[in-house]
Amino acid sequence: MVNTLLGAAILKTMAFTGAVSTVPVSLDGEEIPHPVWHHMAMPSETVSMTVPAGMAAYLDGERIKAADEFTAPETPGTYPLEFRSLDGDEKYEVALFVLEPSSRVDADGRLNGFRMGAYPENTPRGFIRLDEGYGDVNVSPSFKIGQFLCHQQPDHWPKYLLISGDNLERLEVLLAALNRDGITDADTFFVMSGYRSPFYNTAIGSATLSRHMYGDATDVYVDVAPRDGVMDDLNRDGAIDKTDADFLYDYAEELFAATDSVPRGGLGSYKANAVHGPFVHVDGRGRPARWGR
Repeated sequence: MVNTLLGAAILKTMAFTGAVSTVPVSLDGEEIPHPVWHHMAMPSETVSMTVPAGMAAYLDGERIKAADEFTAPETPGTYPLEFRSLDGDEKYEVALFVLEPSSRVDADGRLNGFRMGAYPENTPRGFIRLDEGYGDVNVSPSFKIGQFLCHQQPDHWPKYLLISGDNLERLEVLLAALNRDGITDADTFFVMSGYRSPFYNTAIGSATLSRHMYGDATDVYVDVAPRDGVMDDLNRDGAIDKTDADFLYDYAEELFAATDSVPRGGLGSYKANAVHGPFVHVDGRGRPARWGR
């Protein structure tokens, strides 16, 4: 199973220029759990890093001279951060998101024209700015940033959103286990709903403190056999209904309970309605929460 412990083990045992690294790559004190990952920083913020012996860090193609820190770019946006062995082979690819400060949301609740609205509490310090053409940027081995966009203003750019490393880890662990056990051969989940701005969250009547507003909640389903915009028949009963969402919910609940390394969070099971098929809510709120089963 690909999980945090396995990712850390890969980092600790990979050989570089003939030597075995015993120190994992980390950014701001957090280990990079996968060879493909992401990190967020404020404009011009100092980012601390740990680079294993035999490796070098490159930001936007330029080698970082300091061994333990760098300054994030001043302009919000997406920047490639790479950790390579000294022979030039790329080993770890990190999408560095320089955040647009939340202080730039104007009096009308807009951020560069994007309708953000107002947070009821705990306003994030900033938001990922996504310009047109950057939706395919990888944020983990199985997910791209564009999968988590809010369903508003489809023709407006830039868009803004948040993602959560803890929730991505839960999704990666779940997807890897489903593939390992032969339940699916999906290379990702269909993310029906990821980030929601407070404006959009209110417009659809969602919970006032929905975790979607903070980027650590996703509504997902498996859709590969066939790829038709609805949940696959996971329980093999010949029908697509809530029992398939319940199957995925039960599988995830058992998996997360048995996997010490997976971050804690919420699970919810939902039936189909006139707008969408059945799905499962997964979030990384930091504590267990269960509903809909």
